[in-house]
Amino acid sequence: MSPVKIRNRIVHKAIAWSAVLLLRTLFLTVRTDIRVAQKGAMTDAPPAGTMRYCFCLWHDIILAALFCHKAHSLSTLISRHEDGTYLSDLIEILGIRPIRGSASRGGAQATKQLLEMPDQHICITPDGPRGPRHKMKDGITYISARTGRPIVAVTVKATRCWKIPGRWSDIMIPKPFSKIVAITSVPIVVRSDLSREQITDMTAHVQDEMDRLDALSDRLVRGDESVADLVVSQRQCVEKKAA
Repeated sequence: MSPVKIRNRIVHKAIAWSAVLLLRTLFLTVRTDIRVAQKGAMTDAPPAGTMRYCFCLWHDIILAALFCHKAHSLSTLISRHEDGTYLSDLIEILGIRPIRGSASRGGAQATKQLLEMPDQHICITPDGPRGPRHKMKDGITYISARTGRPIVAVTVKATRCWKIPGRWSDIMIPKPFSKIVAITSVPIVVRSDLSREQITDMTAHVQDEMDRLDALSDRLVRGDESVADLVVSQRQCVEKKAA
């Protein structure tokens, strides 16, 4: 490895450590309200059983989601772009395992790694690494079907925040002394025998659930508790009763 590359890695690590220290300090001032639709379908405690999940969240809220609580047994799919290198270094400091790859670069290898880690939850941003913003791709549905991990939709909103501009999506960072509301869905089970068309249909269902939780979190972060019972959707209630 050339000296230039070594210096670049040192710079990457230094930037990552600085970012972690700043964000940890910031989040000490942020009030966090986490609404979990199903007990256990979360990473805030060590897993009690064998079930693991695919957590689905938009690219722009990934920092808020990662810093609002300590994650346990979590791996995150990170793109191989240069921006992904900084994020990979950052999440390693947080005790989260990065897996480098995306639908366009290294996807097959990343999926193979996920299959070899049955003890890990997975975090995926399905609108990354190039967008379009808040638009699902089939990758997470395919990974869920292959690994047997149900999909849990996640959304995070803040009363006040900065938005750091990116090439195709901003990154949301809550301002000091703001409040964030995080919502998780009831796990969405994806069968392993789905056809390509059925995977696309399931992806559309996850998109609908992400959009629904986004709308709910917008209202909850404004203090509208009238929608609190809607965190679990009517369709999901029916599915739970039938199980």
